[in-house]
Amino acid sequence: MSLQSTSTHDLTRPHSPAQKWSFRVPSPPRIIVPPPSLSANGLPDLHVVGDHAYTFSSSGFANVEFLRTVTYGNFMKSNAMLDWKYEQRRMAQQVLPFLYLGPSSAARDKEFLVKEGISLVLAVRNTLSAQARLLGSKAAQELGIDVQAIDVAGNQELIAAFPRGIEIINTHLSRIYQEQLKQTTQGTVNGDRHTQARSGKVLVFCESGNERSASLVVAYIMAMYSKDLIMAIQIVQAQRFAVAFDDSLRNLLSTYETILQAKRDVIQADRIQGTTDGIAANRSHHPALLPSNAAKRSLQDAYDDDEMEMDHGAEEMDFGRFEKREGIAPFQDRPVT
Repeated sequence: MSLQSTSTHDLTRPHSPAQKWSFRVPSPPRIIVPPPSLSANGLPDLHVVGDHAYTFSSSGFANVEFLRTVTYGNFMKSNAMLDWKYEQRRMAQQVLPFLYLGPSSAARDKEFLVKEGISLVLAVRNTLSAQARLLGSKAAQELGIDVQAIDVAGNQELIAAFPRGIEIINTHLSRIYQEQLKQTTQGTVNGDRHTQARSGKVLVFCESGNERSASLVVAYIMAMYSKDLIMAIQIVQAQRFAVAFDDSLRNLLSTYETILQAKRDVIQADRIQGTTDGIAANRSHHPALLPSNAAKRSLQDAYDDDEMEMDHGAEEMDFGRFEKREGIAPFQDRPVT
């Protein structure tokens, strides 16, 4: 609520506020998700097959090798955004070839589970729903499909639950892949050439399929494919147009993106450090690679150099903080009438 008027008592004071005052709590800037760019065919250009961005682990898994073997390098078959119908909000959509997103009604649909070959049903639910034994999937249990759940007391706990959800999905996909690989190998040994490997498929759902479960799928794409928040939301929205990410969920996902980037930076720094250490170790084993005129510094020289660097660095840092900063006065003189 902004201060719209000035009282008579305030008019008698010699100073007035330089800016309008506001009594609301400061809020972070809104995260705007624009429509995705279109390809030459007029479809959302969201394909990332062959993208080299995910070149190292960011979620505890070796992303490249995992995606190459378990997901067969596929990413997205089609973009459903242009063909979306309102009735589809009650159904589950295939976001990735191995990952589906939908409401709780999809987890109760036996025909859908069998037709799509779902091998894991993962619920993202509130703790109260878990205590009341709600938001499960009896249909999946009756079909012998693995059922797991991630319980959170509120959306703020999702950021801690994302790594656990990603691990559940990847562990299941890996297990199914190993089981199918073993069966295919055994069939080949027995002379059965018709045995085909079947990849695991995961259905992630919540009550509506538009909030908690959708945020987990977005987090999965950011972690496993190194996509930024905007691109990840666009990818999910292209398949399930009904998803709804309010400001709090977007800010939460943005925080998780920062955590992922920090992990990638640490891994990258460790790799660079490892390369540097390897070069140093190689030089130590080969004296010919060392400089011939490398003289040791005295203790006094070392202290003098450190003091000069520290003083110079502090001066630069202090200067940088105030450079080109004019500042805004909170009050200004009231015109004399």
